[in-house]
Amino acid sequence: MTRPAFEPAAEDLETSVDDAIAACEGDARAAVRALLVALDHCRAELEQRNEDIAQLAQDISRGYSRGRWEGLLTDGDVTISDKSDD
Repeated sequence: MTRPAFEPAAEDLETSVDDAIAACEGDARAAVRALLVALDHCRAELEQRNEDIAQLAQDISRGYSRGRWEGLLTDGDVTISDKSDD
């Protein structure tokens, strides 16, 4: 399992857990279900944004960007295509 980029303080985490369960009228399974739905929504939104970034990277001409984006875009799943038709 990967380590999260941000780890809240233990007391903040406990408070958040209590708040999530309270929002679901004390039903822990409903709280987990709601959080899983929210996580799935976040993943889908992130995937869409990654696709948008990939499209943007393809649309920016190589001459215009002059390699400024390469470090940012090639560190992840996005690569800059070398457009010869620009």
